[in-house]
Amino acid sequence: MMRPVRGCGMRCSVGFLQRRSLVGCELLKTEFQRRRLDGCCNLYRTDILGHYGCVNAIEFSNNGGQWLVSGGDDRRVLLWHMEKAIHSRAKPVKLKGEHLSNIFCLAFDSTNTRVFSGGNDEQVILHDVERGETLNVFLHDDAVYGLSVSPVNDNVFASSSDDGRVLIWDTREPPHGEPFCLANYPSAFHSVMFNPVEPRLLATANSKEGVGLWDIRKPRSSLLRYGGSLSLQSAMSVRFNSAGTQLLALRRRLPPVLYELHSRLPSFQFDNQGYFNSCTMKSCCFAGDRDQYILSGSDDFNLYMWKIPKDPEAGGPGRVVNGAFMVLKGHRSIVNQVRFNPHTYMICSSGVEKVIKVWSPYQQPDSVGDLEGRVEDKSRSLYTHEEYISLVLNSGSGLSHDYVSQSMQEDPRMMAFFDSLVRREIEGWSSDSDSDLSEGAILQLHARGTPILSLSLSLSLFLSLSISPPPTCTQ
Repeated sequence: MMRPVRGCGMRCSVGFLQRRSLVGCELLKTEFQRRRLDGCCNLYRTDILGHYGCVNAIEFSNNGGQWLVSGGDDRRVLLWHMEKAIHSRAKPVKLKGEHLSNIFCLAFDSTNTRVFSGGNDEQVILHDVERGETLNVFLHDDAVYGLSVSPVNDNVFASSSDDGRVLIWDTREPPHGEPFCLANYPSAFHSVMFNPVEPRLLATANSKEGVGLWDIRKPRSSLLRYGGSLSLQSAMSVRFNSAGTQLLALRRRLPPVLYELHSRLPSFQFDNQGYFNSCTMKSCCFAGDRDQYILSGSDDFNLYMWKIPKDPEAGGPGRVVNGAFMVLKGHRSIVNQVRFNPHTYMICSSGVEKVIKVWSPYQQPDSVGDLEGRVEDKSRSLYTHEEYISLVLNSGSGLSHDYVSQSMQEDPRMMAFFDSLVRREIEGWSSDSDSDLSEGAILQLHARGTPILSLSLSLSLFLSLSISPPPTCTQ
């Protein structure tokens, strides 16, 4: 049922615009957008197609979000003009710089004239958006999982890597020079982000040490470790809100958590029946014009949106917000990436599938769904372990990084593989002892050739059949 909105019907734009208490077109638009989303129980959705494998990274451009950049297992960086992609099905522009392995992270500079991409091939490529050319390449010692451009200097960017380092680079310096090392841990850094208001501050997510706050003037030692007594956790994603006053983080096998910038203890944790994030690496983000919501994908193929309580004392025991504001259904496999555009109120999400889903409170061409959640989603059943084995053996090619066919069609073998990971969690096959192996394998499966299948097929038989391990669908 549609949530009532005080003052005007959620769909009644005329009634809303007749209100005289608001002055200025931008203010009217912002208030209308806010009320419209707040009155929704569900969103319209549409797919944009262009990738040949898992889509591991998506980012909206700055100052309006006119563009979306995406990258994944097919090693290509695609640039989408969002309006044209949705309304006229325009194809994306492929930037000329192509990675040698899976792409894990992307970033626009503030002017949207350059794009940074990083991934499993241990390098960051700097692309010129207008010409599509490669401007520079920055070599790392291991896979690059996170990127962030300084909010005050487009020549400065931070990268986080599997080698346990967070590096600060200056694009004006020789690319083979030695970057500034902010952090150096024995464990991988999965995410890094500059504070948008205090650019000397950066937040990180580490696979062993959890979420940390760093000052670029005091390298090698974090200012703050978040989490209180639970600071030693496996963290996979961290994001600042637009004001730089709050941090949103994802931790392995735990719900999303919100911190005030200078407080070690959580403000809120967010949960919902069915939500879990054990099988792949995921990101999270704030949403709304005031960052009043948070978003995260889930292993149950859904996208979850929670509303941040206004009352700092709200929530249940331990300040847990139990119950999502909205559960967006429509993906056919694990959702890893999610981004929100505050100008158009569009949400983009991606993961194991080859599609990027666009969600909106406004109906788009060829979109499906409704705002009330009355249209029943046609979900699919998980493949069994036996079905997965049969799919791989009968294909004759296994799962490999071969995108010569350039197919954008759904790959049942890939879906079945990740279904097997989900079943592991549901059936309790995995334990604390193998959680680190699972995480590392998911991130580096193809590069290291480490199978992580808990199937009736033994490892020796698996290897003797020369079945290539599947591509890495992460971040």
